Amino acid sequence: MKVDFKKIFIKYFLPPFIFIGILTLKTYLEIDYIAPFDSDHVIIYLAFLMGTWMFWALLDYFQHVTGILMAETWVSRIIFIIVALALFYIYRINGRI
Repeated sequence: MKVDFKKIFIKYFLPPFIFIGILTLKTYLEIDYIAPFDSDHVIIYLAFLMGTWMFWALLDYFQHVTGILMAETWVSRIIFIIVALALFYIYRINGRI
């Protein structure tokens, strides 16, 4: 199994850096001050990194589960589609879509 470090860096480590940069820029534009680098920045970066890992892990899990459901019988496919449409309808009623 070949590990693609460039893909891992782009997928996991780059989004928290970009988000930290956006937050720093937002803070600078609001109060005209950039805080010096300290351990709080590392903790925030690690929290965003953990969130990125959780996002990609859950996305992979949901894709796997959807693939299993679609590989089953027609009944499971129909039930999956009905449940997806019901969730969409519920979100639409609540005004979230």
